[in-house]
Amino acid sequence: RIEPASRSIRGDALLTFGTRAPLRQIELDLDRNLPIDGIEVDGQALAASEWRNPEGKLTIALPRLLEPGKLVTVRVRYHGRPHVARKAPWDGGFVWSQTPDGQPWVASAVQGEGCDLFWPCIDHPLGEPQEVVQHITVPSPLVAAGNGIAEGMDEHTDGSGAGWRTYHWRAKQPNTYAIALNIGPYELLQGDYRSRFGNTIPLRFWHLKGNTQRAQGLFAEFT
Repeated sequence: RIEPASRSIRGDALLTFGTRAPLRQIELDLDRNLPIDGIEVDGQALAASEWRNPEGKLTIALPRLLEPGKLVTVRVRYHGRPHVARKAPWDGGFVWSQTPDGQPWVASAVQGEGCDLFWPCIDHPLGEPQEVVQHITVPSPLVAAGNGIAEGMDEHTDGSGAGWRTYHWRAKQPNTYAIALNIGPYELLQGDYRSRFGNTIPLRFWHLKGNTQRAQGLFAEFT
């Protein structure tokens, strides 16, 4: 959940791991700017003494030995104000900006510093998960353009009556540093590219309101 008003986020990450060697603990990366609210392993809540994150290296003690061929699911709930990029994309972090008409315009730039600036992950180029499913909640009527295949959007309200949107995305075998957030009052252009091999590739281009003509000109170069 992205909260532009306070420049903060809330996360609930569910990660499933296998192993090639017996493990008694799992190490993840999560920036120290993001305090942890709780950790569960296979649905079992862990005491705070069972995990530590002193230098952004989150070490979690498993309730039982993880054997090769078995899977374990780790849930990490966290919140906080993520590191802000001073000169994106040359340095990593969040970019909290506004559109010309004053609406929130938010993005992440983490290719250099890594995915752990806003979600718990294995911050290594070889640490590609088989699949990443994102549920990105933003204030309505903002749009969250994400990675992979779009799987819909839900609208809802919170206890104060404020409107929110949750966008659902699914990507297979992405680099963890390539998972990105891009949020704004976007409009969408759609089209298809037909390759010389007979494949049809769907193209989607999100642009800010007021830039339709320029966006159409750029989009035409791809379709």
